[in-house]
Amino acid sequence: MRHHPEPRKALHCGSAAPTPKIVPPSEQSALLRGLAVAAAGYLPERSGFLPVAARNQFGTLLLYCVKGGGWCEVGSRVCPIAKGDLLALGPGTPFSCGGHASRPWSVHWVHVRGDLLPEYLRELGVTPDMPVIHTGEEPQTARLFGEILRARQHGCSFADHLLASHALAYLLALLVQKRQAMPEDASNTVQRVAQAIIYLSEHLAEPLRVSVLARMASLSPTYFGELFKAQVGCAPRDYLHLLRMHRACQLLTTTTLSVKHIATSSGYQDPFHFSRQFKAFQGLTPSDYRARNYQAPDR
Repeated sequence: MRHHPEPRKALHCGSAAPTPKIVPPSEQSALLRGLAVAAAGYLPERSGFLPVAARNQFGTLLLYCVKGGGWCEVGSRVCPIAKGDLLALGPGTPFSCGGHASRPWSVHWVHVRGDLLPEYLRELGVTPDMPVIHTGEEPQTARLFGEILRARQHGCSFADHLLASHALAYLLALLVQKRQAMPEDASNTVQRVAQAIIYLSEHLAEPLRVSVLARMASLSPTYFGELFKAQVGCAPRDYLHLLRMHRACQLLTTTTLSVKHIATSSGYQDPFHFSRQFKAFQGLTPSDYRARNYQAPDR
């Protein structure tokens, strides 16, 4: 994947240091053992990789996209992130994440700890296999993320932590309420489209047949295409192209496989067509991208 200069440091509690600090909730008060916000920030119209301060080593990362779009790669799976999507990643989960160069994203992020968080995520339907859910483009969601950030910027007192915690609890409760209010048929349809997304990520080298994906989801091709775009933010063909390019980037930077072999592994039988597509996506030929980004394996 293309490496961009890191955005300026996101804001967090009362310190210019890049590492957010928090006294463990269990050492502060029982009121913070259920939910506690370790850090919070807002990144306006940024492309490239998520900055270090926003990553998930200090707690579960919750990231909410309010504009533009991006992606998250966890393991071998690439998840697109569109406006109105929420990303949730447990602490220490290896991942790559960033905003698109053509559509820079604006995102709120928080690091969360607490005994109640796993239950909230379960109610929201977030899983390690599907860390991105569509929560909608509601101003109230963005407003509550803003309240969390303001509480963390105000100071590091117990009262500031408590205010941020309660704003987060209210936010999560609203998202759970919205999910439970979703008609059962709609919820089932979302899951069927999600399974199609997983299938695509595991069969990158195969030709795309929307009719096959629609049949797997027990939907008509037209309706499936509409639901897929609403849920993912792009058409199935565009999403498959995104997956293939990310797979190619991964192979170019971590292996010595030939460009022809990588093209075939990424679903392109014609290496010249693959090279043109790759350059349009990354701005570099596959060979130039490898020369700039290759990471030799540790010995």
